[in-house]
Amino acid sequence: MNPRFSLISILAVGLLILRPFSTLKAQLAFTENKGQWDSRVLFQTTTGNASLFLSPNGYTILQHHPQDFQEYAAFYHGHDHAGGADKKNKIAGAPPTVRSHAYRVNFLNARLSPEIIKEKPVPGYENFFIGNDPAKWASGCRSFQAITYKNIYPLVDLRYYVSNDQLKYDLIVHPGADLSGIQLLYEGTNGLQIVDQQLVVKTSVGEARELKPYSYQFMEGGKQEVTCRYKIDGNILRFEARNYDKKTTLIIDPSLVFSSFSRSTTDNWGFTATPGPDGSMFGGGIASVSGFPVSPGAFQSTGSGPSTAALPPDIGIIKLSPDGRTRIYATYIGGTGLEQPHSLVADDAGNLVIAGRTNSGSSFPGTLFGPGGGYDIFVCKLNSTGTALIGSVKIGGSADDGINISDQRSNGPQSLLRNYGDDGRSEVIVDRSNNILLASCTRSNNFFTLNGFQSVAGGGQEGVILKLNPNCTAPIWSTYLGGEGDDAAFVITTDPLNSGVYVAGGTGSFTFPGTVAGVLQPSNNGGVADGYLTQLRDNGNSVSVVRTTYLGTNQIDIVYGV
Repeated sequence: MNPRFSLISILAVGLLILRPFSTLKAQLAFTENKGQWDSRVLFQTTTGNASLFLSPNGYTILQHHPQDFQEYAAFYHGHDHAGGADKKNKIAGAPPTVRSHAYRVNFLNARLSPEIIKEKPVPGYENFFIGNDPAKWASGCRSFQAITYKNIYPLVDLRYYVSNDQLKYDLIVHPGADLSGIQLLYEGTNGLQIVDQQLVVKTSVGEARELKPYSYQFMEGGKQEVTCRYKIDGNILRFEARNYDKKTTLIIDPSLVFSSFSRSTTDNWGFTATPGPDGSMFGGGIASVSGFPVSPGAFQSTGSGPSTAALPPDIGIIKLSPDGRTRIYATYIGGTGLEQPHSLVADDAGNLVIAGRTNSGSSFPGTLFGPGGGYDIFVCKLNSTGTALIGSVKIGGSADDGINISDQRSNGPQSLLRNYGDDGRSEVIVDRSNNILLASCTRSNNFFTLNGFQSVAGGGQEGVILKLNPNCTAPIWSTYLGGEGDDAAFVITTDPLNSGVYVAGGTGSFTFPGTVAGVLQPSNNGGVADGYLTQLRDNGNSVSVVRTTYLGTNQIDIVYGV
């Protein structure tokens, strides 16, 4: 055996830190404590809605509730969405309360004072002059992309580091070390669970996950996979690796999950994302009229919406490689007005279907079905290279379509608009024949309907369901879905065994299509809104309703996923 393969064994474990929001640092690093934090903290890093604190023999994770955190950020960034309002103004009223949860991970029986090695220093430094107590100020604080604790266990080193903008840690197990002696005690959680070989850490503000460990060794014949898994006993985590050469380097590593910036030099907001058939990733949002990193030959190289709009007016679409490191393409899509993409789906050929709303009228590409006016729903299909539209349609009545209740989110919760972003909910999918199915909503009483089971609006806002041909050039059928109150269709899926289609969302109606005897909940339980689930039958060129069940209490209940 080649002696260079018999130095150490390495146990690499993924450490999950939630990172869904735009407050993500451009470069993750561990900042040293020089008195600005509690003395038990050696290093700290913040990413998205969570912070990580390193101590001599473990770490602490502080998580904030994702929705609370987003609303808090929106409050202080003036995301009131009131057309023409000053973006710098805060939303009126008191700031929202942010629910948080902290839990600690201790390395049981570990050395209390290991040698600490700081690696990969980040240029520059940070100063902390917070509060009026100079004793808690600190200056010249350096940051590092790796911190190693030498001999935290006998013949075992612990290394925290940043890899591809992910926070991780390795347990470096030298020959002769006892793997079974490495035990992690989780304190302050609501329980541990292993699901699909991932460690699920339950907290009061949601779940955190440590990804499935992937293990391998480099042998003389090449890379060989080794079986490794998590084991939990109450609130203690251990690692189990089987059938590996204890004289050769062992690497236990989780599956990679990536995140990336778009590299836009101006404002852009993410709205929706979907995977491609090859593991690639599509992202969609709104972008300023210039500065979005379009690719050579893109379908639309510049924005065309009003530069004075309160929000970025055009759609920005980007496709990333499966590892998230390479931009495959990026393009604008938009007319002279305002657009938003609400949902994306890719077909088996890598073509991207985009659904959302537009008020650009004839300047937005595609054929209009219905009288149009205000905001209209659009569905377009972008080819696999991002260089051309395969097809595009706009569907709408004379009032606003594709808006749930109101686009003025600063007015607070109302009817079926309860959460940040609820005004732009809809979902687009493709069936087994690549026909396009869309669930959305309309405030028009003359919305375009075709071969449906409900051609007349019941009152208030209505849900709408549409089926378009694979080339996205024309509707096959289109129908209202709703009763006398406010209704919205938010999500849609197909039955893999037959021609069934399932739609769900929220309703304030007491007379809803398909509510027949024998279903789980045949009547509305009152309150502002009940959730619902409706089964439809796709007859090819027409659609019929099979049955509906309400899903709710006398409080506010809405279905956001099916």
